[in-house]
Amino acid sequence: DSPRVLIIDGLDECSGSGNQQRILSVIREAMQKYNLSLRILIASRPERSIKESIRSANFENICHWMPLDDTYQVSSEIRKYLQERFHEIRRRHSDLMIHVPRPWPISQQIEYLVEKASGQFIYPSTVLKYIDDSGAVPADRLNIVL
Repeated sequence: DSPRVLIIDGLDECSGSGNQQRILSVIREAMQKYNLSLRILIASRPERSIKESIRSANFENICHWMPLDDTYQVSSEIRKYLQERFHEIRRRHSDLMIHVPRPWPISQQIEYLVEKASGQFIYPSTVLKYIDDSGAVPADRLNIVL
């Protein structure tokens, strides 16, 4: 069973570093106490208090800091995320995807979504949630998005 992904976008936009610290503390405690099969992606500007918390010993074995500066290729990470999630969607909805040719989606469709994301994970995350709806055919939903 693959881990679930929790995306927290804009941690730096929480009012006050105290609220930011509380969120990070809850995450750390839950990960340590319950040994969750969960991946957490926190998107944030690199504010000092957030960087210090994540780089502290408290987060040592549960967190990896990945700065998204000019040298980081976020598009490749978004592409990988899309490919993995589409694979899961196809597997999960296999009964609805029998007549959909492989590969699905094709690389041009993935590239279009990567481009539309403009370096932000919130776009592909929202698109994938829409496509993965249990009451719809994923290929049809993808065509609507495209």
